[in-house]
Amino acid sequence: KVFDPSLASVSMSDLVRATNNFDPARVIGDGGFGLVYFATLPLDGRLVAVKKLALNGMQGKREFEAEMETLGSIKHPNLVDLLAYCKIDDDRLLVYDFVENGSLDAWLHEKEDGPRTLDWAMRLKIARGGARGLSFLHNDCTPHVIHRDIKSSNILLGKDFEPKIADFGLARLMSPMVSHVSTDAAGTFGYMAPEYNMTFAATKQGDVYSFGTVMLELATRRRPDVLVELKGVRTLARWAALMLKHGRATELLDPIFLSNAHARPPSHQVRAYFQIACDCVREVPEERVTMRQVYERLSLIVDDDSTYTPTTVSNKHAHREDIGEMKA
Repeated sequence: KVFDPSLASVSMSDLVRATNNFDPARVIGDGGFGLVYFATLPLDGRLVAVKKLALNGMQGKREFEAEMETLGSIKHPNLVDLLAYCKIDDDRLLVYDFVENGSLDAWLHEKEDGPRTLDWAMRLKIARGGARGLSFLHNDCTPHVIHRDIKSSNILLGKDFEPKIADFGLARLMSPMVSHVSTDAAGTFGYMAPEYNMTFAATKQGDVYSFGTVMLELATRRRPDVLVELKGVRTLARWAALMLKHGRATELLDPIFLSNAHARPPSHQVRAYFQIACDCVREVPEERVTMRQVYERLSLIVDDDSTYTPTTVSNKHAHREDIGEMKA
């Protein structure tokens, strides 16, 4: 079936030909539910990404259905475009518009010049675009969509580094009238909200926590699944909250910015940015901001609204480790 009216019908033989019989040399992604191949459609030369889901019974079928239930019916500039699918016997394939600059994860951690290419303005743009896409899923879809696996490798960067949220294999639909969907535990270590381990409930607040973690990763270039080597501080979220509390937000930044005075962003923008991220990763789900608020507050930073004053971290939620024991 084809979701995009500008795309001609796609058959299994077309996809076999387009991927050179699923040549390993064409693999551009290795998700939890299958390999992603770069392909050129034979009919019109369109560049696409083809996900071939792993044949592991009900699990693969469930992820296939989740992608189609969500991306098959919605379009947004900050969501990857699902163009078509192909289902023959046990084979399940999904065809997406090719997003040419790859994942945010690769730019932060794998490309040699990636961190230098992503200047502060570009990182703000990526954060705001991601927030816009997730806010759309949470508020403007009917039913609402909980992504459940927000992480830097699931944020792709388009032609002008406009972010697109990808990989909806774990996504769940949710009525606007309910607060959560009961489901199996899912997500990625380091990005998962702490309450997931206890409740196994998919919530918007869980997505917010994951997005706040991506914001921290984007600005610090530290992987969230690598423990922070500070006395009494184990996670990226707690480190950021502590540094923000003590007025040292700028020290959290990617060393690329700290080593070059010309690249260093305005300190008031840095404080505002980390305040938003820390408001996303609060321990108590009900105390987190919404994605709409995240998008609106990031927009103020991008527009550099001089009237915007970030609120301070309240003592109620700050961590109380001795600042003298911190070694950034």
